[in-house]
Amino acid sequence: MGFPKALLPIGQDTFISRILNTLEHVGMKGTTVVLGSHAGQIEPRIRDRRVRVIVNPRPSDGQLSSIKLALSTLDPASEACMLWPVDQPGISETLVRTLILKFASSNAHLALPQCRERRGHPAVLRRLLFQEIMDTPLQEGLKPLVLRHQPDMALLPTDESAVIEDIDTPEDYFHLTGIRLEEALGISRAND
Repeated sequence: MGFPKALLPIGQDTFISRILNTLEHVGMKGTTVVLGSHAGQIEPRIRDRRVRVIVNPRPSDGQLSSIKLALSTLDPASEACMLWPVDQPGISETLVRTLILKFASSNAHLALPQCRERRGHPAVLRRLLFQEIMDTPLQEGLKPLVLRHQPDMALLPTDESAVIEDIDTPEDYFHLTGIRLEEALGISRAND
């Protein structure tokens, strides 16, 4: 993207502030934000939030390394957690609320939204999966764990494509916002 995704503008927010606002509005407590290579730019922008910030010293180890760091700092009384990648900021508050309710009213080990037959994010996981995640090799990722626990999964059908759309490229950003990335960041391109 050429710019920290967490700080990309979306409306009056940034990706990270949109997600944190949503979590706050649905009443989530104990939010942990794991930052990587752009921590020095992002942390000052969320310093006034009631969140725990952890810096992953090895972000090149991948997303699972950040998830493991977050799980290692959770309150031992936590019965579950939600995983929400920063590159999926377009998910509605209504969907997050509904996903939490679906998870809470089930005995599922994990709950995921599903759009067009594809599972997406955010994901809600019960504590009984935490150790299995901690024991998972970094190169394996979470997909095999999700597949192993399909019988114990609650899926929330939705038409919200934001649950399956990662914003990874300037084209993805334009699709999400209708604004060219350069324009959103105030970058002029000579000889455009």
